[in-house]
Amino acid sequence: MLYDMIGKTYAQTRQSDPRIAAKLLEIVEPFQASRIVDIGAGTGSYALYLAEQGYQVLAVEPSTVMRSQAIAHPAVRWIDAKAEHLSLPSHAADVAIIILALHHFPDYSQALQEIRRVTGGGQVVIFTYDPDLISSFWLTEYFPSFIADVQSTFLPIATLTAEIETMMDTAVNIVPFPLPHDLSDSFAAVGWERPEMYLDQNIRNGISSFAKLNEDDLAQGLSKLREDLEIGIWDQKYEYLRQQTHYDAGYRFIYTNI
Repeated sequence: MLYDMIGKTYAQTRQSDPRIAAKLLEIVEPFQASRIVDIGAGTGSYALYLAEQGYQVLAVEPSTVMRSQAIAHPAVRWIDAKAEHLSLPSHAADVAIIILALHHFPDYSQALQEIRRVTGGGQVVIFTYDPDLISSFWLTEYFPSFIADVQSTFLPIATLTAEIETMMDTAVNIVPFPLPHDLSDSFAAVGWERPEMYLDQNIRNGISSFAKLNEDDLAQGLSKLREDLEIGIWDQKYEYLRQQTHYDAGYRFIYTNI
């Protein structure tokens, strides 16, 4: 399992970002839910946040390495299961959330069926990435194989929303989430205006796209990025990014109507 291999220090670099957490809460609150199932919960940073807001959370995560790093909370119950087989009774939760995890589900259609069963047709909130935007992200100049990887890993937004609307028989909302410059959840675009972050192995260790790179591509990309930073080429091209507080890298909240 990928996250048994790369997730050993996940809790250090993939902490919940307060802006993402606040947006998640803003979306969830109108649902008037009490029980939330967090599918692909990782180390539980967003599950913990929701528990602290008064929700009962079922945190579903198949990786032992990830679950072992979770901070215990009486309102969070951990479940060793995969998204396609949730091992929960029907109507066990009111809302399902999937935070940057859907692309790791081997069978997303089966996972959505399970979500529908477990929530009794309740609401679904997904935080994901629009793969159509990957080629415009400067990081792909240094790691061009990211383009094919992301496009083969993430579902196109139109495909995902059509699947949800058909399966859940409800309209879907799509909300762009521009990333703050000081993002604390260090997923793939964390260094959009802080390129030096990608030179840190601890940061890369928590990003699955880097884990899938072969050693030669990784070494070559890091060498070029390091050199461009040292001689100022990166700043010549992208200094304008350092002046921005937010950047739309392509991350989206997708959620069903009430």
